[in-house]
Amino acid sequence: MDDEDILHNLESLAKRLSVDVKYRNLNDEEFRIESGACNLKGKDMIIIDSRLPAKEKCRVLSIQLKKYNTDDIFIPPIIREMMGLKDTRSIPSQ
Repeated sequence: MDDEDILHNLESLAKRLSVDVKYRNLNDEEFRIESGACNLKGKDMIIIDSRLPAKEKCRVLSIQLKKYNTDDIFIPPIIREMMGLKDTRSIPSQ
């Protein structure tokens, strides 16, 4: 799976979590603006600098999406690993 495929999977996950992902040029001469999450009028949003390479966009999305409860959502193993999530389905019940 290449970076673009991973990015597409992360964007799909965000959509399932009702999180908007926006890509904008965050270049500003007066202020340092970084990609990240915010809540605007009660709506969760992740804003990512459109100038970043796909790999960095994936990193930002995975860090931000890790904050949400994904227990009941199927996430491909490679994406789950990238996000640092444990695969709870592989833990035997006791």
